[in-house]
Amino acid sequence: ATSVTTDKNTLSITSYFKLLAAQLANQDMSNPMSTSDMMNQMSQMAMVQSLTALTESTKSATSMSQQSYAAGMIGKEVTYNGKSYTSNGTLVQAGSRTGTIVSVNFNGESPTFKVAGDPEEYSLDAITAVVQKQSEAQTDTADTQGTKGEGDEI
Repeated sequence: ATSVTTDKNTLSITSYFKLLAAQLANQDMSNPMSTSDMMNQMSQMAMVQSLTALTESTKSATSMSQQSYAAGMIGKEVTYNGKSYTSNGTLVQAGSRTGTIVSVNFNGESPTFKVAGDPEEYSLDAITAVVQKQSEAQTDTADTQGTKGEGDEI
């Protein structure tokens, strides 16, 4: 079970001040609220507000990171857990497949991708491996076999 945040179950700073004003207006005059109690409550509310802001900031940063990652996956060959679908009257079974990511969709809560030849969209967690293409592997090998530069020991 997960909790859902709504206006009815969250306490905003405005709601807090209304509650504090009602508490002060209705307190027992023979035993008034101490200043330290009030300061503790205000400190706790400030901490809640800071944690809320931090949570929102973290969610935003995570979303941007996911979007950047997803956009960088276009053109990459991946192994992914594919859904079953019908192609030209033939059923393609669900299972592990390899293909090149041709598009990324940012609508919805998290990015989804499409692979060439597969009509379905998948979330990023369907990716089980990123496969280095042969041309990229040759480029990487050539880059690491370069000539010795200044300062290199012989």
